Amino acid sequence: MNLRLVHRRLAVLMGIAGLLAFAGGAGFEPLTTALAFGALVTGLFWHPDPERSARMERIWLPLATLLVARALVHVFVIRGDVVIPVVDLLLLLMAAEALRALEAPNDLRLYALSFALILASTAYRPGILFLVGFVAYVGLATVALMVGHLRRGAERHGVRDVTLGRGLIVTTSGLAGVVLLVAGLVFLTFPRVSQGFSGRGDIMASSIAGFSDEVSIGQHGSTISGNPEIVLRIEFPGGAPADVGQLHWRGRSYDRFDGVRWSRSRGLPPASAPRSWYRERWEGPMIEQRIYGAPLDTRVLFALHPAIDVDTENGIQPLVDNAGDFLYWGSGAPTYTAFSPARPPSADRLREAGDGFSPSERHFLQLPPMDLAVRALADSLTAGATTRYDRAMAIQRWLQGFAYTRELPARASETSLEYFLFERQAGHCEYFSTAMVVMLRAIGIEARNVNGFLGGQWSQFGNYVAVTQNQAHSWVEVWFPEFGWITFDPTPAGEGTGSAASSWLWPGRILFDGIQHRWSKWVLDYGSDDQSGLLSRWSGIWTDQGASGSEGASATATPDSRSYFVPLIALVVLLAVGWRWATRGGANLPPPARLYVALRRSCARAGLDVTPGTTARDLIHQVRRVRPAAAPASVRVVELYLRSRWGGEPLGEEELREMRGALKAARSDLRDRTSTSAPGAAFPGVREAPERVSS
Repeated sequence: MNLRLVHRRLAVLMGIAGLLAFAGGAGFEPLTTALAFGALVTGLFWHPDPERSARMERIWLPLATLLVARALVHVFVIRGDVVIPVVDLLLLLMAAEALRALEAPNDLRLYALSFALILASTAYRPGILFLVGFVAYVGLATVALMVGHLRRGAERHGVRDVTLGRGLIVTTSGLAGVVLLVAGLVFLTFPRVSQGFSGRGDIMASSIAGFSDEVSIGQHGSTISGNPEIVLRIEFPGGAPADVGQLHWRGRSYDRFDGVRWSRSRGLPPASAPRSWYRERWEGPMIEQRIYGAPLDTRVLFALHPAIDVDTENGIQPLVDNAGDFLYWGSGAPTYTAFSPARPPSADRLREAGDGFSPSERHFLQLPPMDLAVRALADSLTAGATTRYDRAMAIQRWLQGFAYTRELPARASETSLEYFLFERQAGHCEYFSTAMVVMLRAIGIEARNVNGFLGGQWSQFGNYVAVTQNQAHSWVEVWFPEFGWITFDPTPAGEGTGSAASSWLWPGRILFDGIQHRWSKWVLDYGSDDQSGLLSRWSGIWTDQGASGSEGASATATPDSRSYFVPLIALVVLLAVGWRWATRGGANLPPPARLYVALRRSCARAGLDVTPGTTARDLIHQVRRVRPAAAPASVRVVELYLRSRWGGEPLGEEELREMRGALKAARSDLRDRTSTSAPGAAFPGVREAPERVSS
C-alpha cells in the first residue's frame, strides 16, 4: 500500500470536510466553492510529477497575490466583512497544495489550511451542516495523523510497502469517537463565560406575503406566493394549548389608514391597557412561550396577545411602545420568553363592558374619505346589536361569508376597499381586517389593524410550533373599556396557510428544522442557564441517593457542587476507560506473546532503545549491558516465548506461571536503577530466532 497516496487523500478529504463545515456557517459562494471543490476532488485521484507541479506554481502565486490584495482592500477601503476574502485565499492555497506532487512534504500545510477553514466557519452562525463537516474532520484528522506518523516511520527505515490492517483503521476511528465524546462532555460541563452565539451571516427575513412594518391593499396583477421559510419556533414549557393552528402571534399594530395602506402615527399617545386589566380580568392561567425568532427587517417580539411580560436573552433588550407593542434593540437573534393569559374574557363579560377609559379617538376612529355606502353598510349590519361586542361579531360574521384568495385584483381600480366590499367579495387577510376596522370606526368603536402570524405546524421531533412566512396574517383588535384590546379575526378559512404544510417537502423540512433547532438551542445558544438546568437534571440521581443517606452529608454538599460532581465523575471514568483501552495492547495475542510484549515495554520504560526493529537477541544484549541484574529473568521470558512462537511447543500452565514470575522479577530489576548485580548467565538453550520475532 502506498502510504504517501493514502496520506495525501486523507489530508485532501480533511479539506473537503472543512469546506463542508464552512458552507454550513457562511453558506455557499457558488463560484469559489465549486472551483475549490473541483480542485480538491481532482487532488484525490491526480497528482502531477514534480516538474509539472513546479510549473503550476507559477499560476498559483499570482492568483494568491491578487486575493491578498483583495483582502487588504476589504480591510482598509471597503471596511466590510473580511472573512470571505480570506477564505477565498485559503481555498486557493488548499487547492494548490492538493494538486502538488506526492513527493512534496506538504501534509502539515494541508492540515493547517483545513483547520483554518474550520475556524473561519465559526465566525458565522454554523448550522447542522457544520456539525456533519466537523465530525468528519475530526475522524479524518485522527486517521490522517496516524497514517502520517506511520508513513514517516516507514520512510525513515526504508520500508516501501506497509499493510494497514482493518483493525488498526477501526481502532483509530474509534479513538476519534472518544475524542468527540470527551469534547462534548467538556463543552457541556465547562463553565459558561457568555450566553448566546451571535455570528455573522444573520440574514433579515422579509416577504411580500409576510410580516412588515406596513399593511397595504394596493397590490394587484399577481398572486401572493408562498414562502416556507421558518421565522418563529415556539416551545411551551407548561404544555402546548389545544389548537395551535388558531394561535395569533401578535406583532405590530397600526392606527392610521389612508385608503390604501395602514401605518403608525407619529406622536401616538399611550393606547395600551394597564397590565392589571389583563392579569385580573382575563381568564385561565398564564401561558409560557419560549420563542426563538429569526431576525426580521422590523425588530418586533411576537407573542400571544396580550403579552404581560417578556424576558429576553442573547443580549437583546425589550421595549414597549405607546401602542403596547413589544420591540427590541440589540444585535442578537430574538430569543425570549413571553407570558400571556390563556383566554380572553367571555362573551358575556364583554357584553357587560361599560364606559371607561378609551384610547385617542383622533387615532383609533380616524377614517380617510370614502364612499358613504361603507358607513351605510356598517349601520345596516349592526342595526340589531346593542353592545360593542355584538356589533363587532355581526361585522365579523358577515365578512367571514366572503372567499379567501391569494389572487390579487387584476387592475389597480379593483384594489379599493369599496370594490372588495361590494363587487369582488374575495381577497386576502389584509382586505378583511381593513374592512372590519373601517366599519367599526364608522359606527364609533375604537379598533386597529394588527399584523403577525397565525397558527403554525407542530414539530413532533422538536416539540415546538414552527411558524413560517406562509402564516403571515392580519386581524383586528377592538377596544373594550376595563378589558383592553380584544382580538377579532374576520378572515374566513382558506388555503393560504396550508400550502406549505401540504407540500411533499414539508415533513422532511420539519424534521430537518427540528434537528437544526436543537443544534441552535443546545450548542449555538447554550449558556449558563441551560448548563445549570442540565447539570441539575444530571445530578438528580445523585441528590435522590443522598436524600436516603445521612442528613449531615447532604447538608455539607451544595446544589452547585453536586451538579458538577456527577458529570465530573463520568468524565474521569470515561478518560480512565479510554486510557486503559488505548494502552491495553496485545489483547488478541496468545499469552506467551503478551508477556513478551510486556517485557519489551518494561525495557523501553527503563531507558533501553527498543524499536520495532529490535529483535529478541538485541533486546537481551541491551538488558545485559544496561540492566545486568534483570538479564536472567529476561532470558527466561524470551526463551519460553521463542519456544512457543517458533518451536511449535504450546506452553502449559506451569510454564506460563514460570514465565509470569520471570516477567515480574525482570520488571522489578529493570525499575531498580541502583542495582549493580553481575550479569546473568548466557542464553541457555535459547535458539537464534528469525528477524520476524521483532514484531
